[in-house]
Amino acid sequence: MVESIHNADSSDAKHDSKSLPHKDEVYRIYSKIDILYILRDMMQKNTLITLYFDRSNQFILTSILALDENKNEMLIDVGAEPKFNEAALASKHLTFITSQNRIKIEFTCDQIKTKQFEGRSAFAVELPASLIRMQRRNYFRISTPTTKPLKCIIPLQTRDTPTKAEITLLDISCGGIGVIDHHPVIHFDPGVSYHNCQIDLPGTGRITTTIQVKNTYEITLKGGQTCKRAGCQFIDLPKSMEIMIQRYITKQEQTRINS
Repeated sequence: MVESIHNADSSDAKHDSKSLPHKDEVYRIYSKIDILYILRDMMQKNTLITLYFDRSNQFILTSILALDENKNEMLIDVGAEPKFNEAALASKHLTFITSQNRIKIEFTCDQIKTKQFEGRSAFAVELPASLIRMQRRNYFRISTPTTKPLKCIIPLQTRDTPTKAEITLLDISCGGIGVIDHHPVIHFDPGVSYHNCQIDLPGTGRITTTIQVKNTYEITLKGGQTCKRAGCQFIDLPKSMEIMIQRYITKQEQTRINS
């Protein structure tokens, strides 16, 4: 059980998603895979969430206890004060607001009920159909395994014969990849495009796409080595291959949670 607080400053009371500026809608996410990814991360880190009810400035603090994708249900902690828990149960509009890695996350639901979880009382709500995650990019990026990192094979046309360059991936999302920029032939200058690039996703399939370099900057690896990271965007990625990447990300996340 987390602490319950029933009054917020009036400046914080504008939490109704309908009152959000239109520009915030560009950060709204509808992908169930991405939504579950965010919620699982919040659950693993026991992130505190402010739960407002009935478009008022009353709220309780809660956190995610469990997620059930099959039942489309999320279990959250109850507040410390029974009267505010009762007010939440009687509400028809609930807004959840939190911050994860300095990024604001907001979603709503319209139904809440009590349920037992590991011998104690909890709230059960439906998984959100969408949420707003205030970030610059709209895709979720997952780090690739360090023991067997993914590789991007880039075809090259030389004067003599066609050849291929193998680049190590640092991370991947449905929007693009992050790679280590230390190949002697490939130049990751912003704006440069490479066509027919191939990435094998273990247990999922192979994607073939055009990548375009968007930015480069220096990073320090875990061993202390300094290198350049290049951020590359997928260009006209087919929907079928985007689904492959989503499946790969989901498998990696499940492996991380179960390990």
